[in-house]
Amino acid sequence: MTSYDQIWTTFLNNCMVSDLELPQSDEGKYEMIKNAVMYFNNRLRTSVTCDDFTETLNEEVEDDYLLIIANYIRYIFLINQKTYFENLWQPFSKDVGLKNFNTQLNSLKNSIELQDKTIDRLIINTEVDFL
Repeated sequence: MTSYDQIWTTFLNNCMVSDLELPQSDEGKYEMIKNAVMYFNNRLRTSVTCDDFTETLNEEVEDDYLLIIANYIRYIFLINQKTYFENLWQPFSKDVGLKNFNTQLNSLKNSIELQDKTIDRLIINTEVDFL
């Protein structure tokens, strides 16, 4: 069985994001892992499940899939970061004088698109291995 620790370590080793914005509680990490597994299942039409009690997935996933799940954690993190930034600063951007609002927003959008392409590439590489 693949453990949450394996997933989280793979994420930290391959998908650097600000440690300050990552959840510090186990529950927060579990939620990020479960969300990534939902995206993974949807995309690859699998049925991997998470068990918070044992802190494992219901099966041992191979390294390629582990890397895809880790990248989905980053993908979801970036989407949430963009949404938070938009909701927090957009209403006040003109009042506060936030000069680079659109530049920062475009940077987040580009990061999301790049992460999406990275996941696509990982999936294609995995599928090529099966042919």
